[in-house]
Amino acid sequence: MKKIYLFFIFFLFYTTFAQNEKSSKAETSQIESIDAEIKKYKAFAASDPVTAEKKLLQLKEKCEEIHYINGAMTSSMGLVLLYYNEGNYKKTIEESHFVEKYAKELQAFDYVSDIYRMRSNAYGEMGLLDECLKELEKSLIDIDKIKSPNRRIYRRSLIYESYAGVYEKKGDIKKQIIYRHKSIAASFQIPGTEPETINAKYQNLAYQYAGLGLIYSNLKVRDSAGYYFKKAFEIQESGKYNIYVNGRATLLSDMAKFYSDNGEYHKAILFAKKAEGFEKQVSMPYIRKDIYHTLFNSYVETNKQDSSKYYSKLYISLSDSLLKSEKEGLITPVKQIISDKEHENQDNIRNILIISALVLSLTILIGWLYWQRKNKLVHGKYEDLIAKINAKQREQELELQNNVGDNVPKSSVVITDETIKALLIKLEKFENAEKYLRKDLSLTWMANSLNTNTKYLSEVIKVYRNHNFTSYINELRINYIIKKLYNNPIYREYKITYLAEECGYATPRVFVNAFKKETGFTPSYFVEQLKISTSSSILITKL
Repeated sequence: MKKIYLFFIFFLFYTTFAQNEKSSKAETSQIESIDAEIKKYKAFAASDPVTAEKKLLQLKEKCEEIHYINGAMTSSMGLVLLYYNEGNYKKTIEESHFVEKYAKELQAFDYVSDIYRMRSNAYGEMGLLDECLKELEKSLIDIDKIKSPNRRIYRRSLIYESYAGVYEKKGDIKKQIIYRHKSIAASFQIPGTEPETINAKYQNLAYQYAGLGLIYSNLKVRDSAGYYFKKAFEIQESGKYNIYVNGRATLLSDMAKFYSDNGEYHKAILFAKKAEGFEKQVSMPYIRKDIYHTLFNSYVETNKQDSSKYYSKLYISLSDSLLKSEKEGLITPVKQIISDKEHENQDNIRNILIISALVLSLTILIGWLYWQRKNKLVHGKYEDLIAKINAKQREQELELQNNVGDNVPKSSVVITDETIKALLIKLEKFENAEKYLRKDLSLTWMANSLNTNTKYLSEVIKVYRNHNFTSYINELRINYIIKKLYNNPIYREYKITYLAEECGYATPRVFVNAFKKETGFTPSYFVEQLKISTSSSILITKL
């Protein structure tokens, strides 16, 4: 009886052990299969981001169901990269909190560093530079705890790249260049020959070279810009490395703009069309906007009217759509920051949001009432200006020259008729030559340029132009920029700073004040109304 009992115990033990061993092998096999799929679809991000996103979401959910934390972390990180590369920074930040939770639990310091850096980049893209720098500083804390030299050095190169991005937004070109070169140097130090490592290395190099090319392009240093763009382009075109589609679209768009700025419009069109093809694979609206603008500008310069109108329409439509999206999405990063810092005070946050909403509503109501009251007056001035521009253009060929006659007001300064006639001719030449656009223009300089004295010049301007010297120059400059904005749609896309410099003002503030004094409204309002008129004309033409 004892032997039978011992045999039964042994059989039960053996059966249980065999089942556990079989179950363990099945779990191992399942995990290996999941890891392989995660790796596969993370690689798909470069060529088929839509499929990659769908599959990685499914794998993340599966890993959470079976409590496979490492798989949940790696699949979630794949999603973070996807969202960021697509320009969806809201989803990037939301998903980053899942990775952070998993990585800290597993003490995966490479992922901890990565996720702070990615969140920093997302905040940076949304213009929240203070939050961006805080997250970036966190990414450096645990980087030396990363055991793998490949991963440690590669992460450092990416952090340098992120710092370069911050200084780009701050307008510090010198530091931006320094950190891009630091990132390049770190990339060249990455050891190893594994395909994944080599691909990551050269993808970062391509990105840094393209970034330097764009810097020097903006600085008008054409040789250096061409050199770095060429190096980035060679990496992308070599076929040896799997460069993200968004990286290809961005580089080609930047190169197209570079050639357009340098007057090589046929090359600009070629690269912009290539960029357009890549951008269609991954939705990147801000890159698409740059592509449309380059194509519009290049087709205008090459007298391709149909193509320029087509891309002008696309550019205006996309710009309006992005502006609307930006306004609607402004509250999103604010909510996220509040959630990060004040999670334990949900009731207080709700009260703050309610009060903010009420204040915002009240502000909007007051603003709307004020706008209603002033809009008619401002818009009436705008319509008067447009009417004057149209009338002036129709009568331009019939304009009579100013002559000395009986109806001319008498001058308080004695000047001979011959001197007045000569000075008026010189004044007209001065206006036609657009010399009033000089930033260092003064009454003394102008008098010397016209071979007269300041007293005579001031008197002639007062009598025959009905202005003192300052208001005379302001009127010429403002009329010049009004004509540019009215006749050339490209000028409507330029910033106020550029418009101020274009018509001779030292600062945007002085330009805006002068414009408003001359017209009764700001240059921004004028540009906005012109865009509305253009959009309406395009719609009517289409109908």
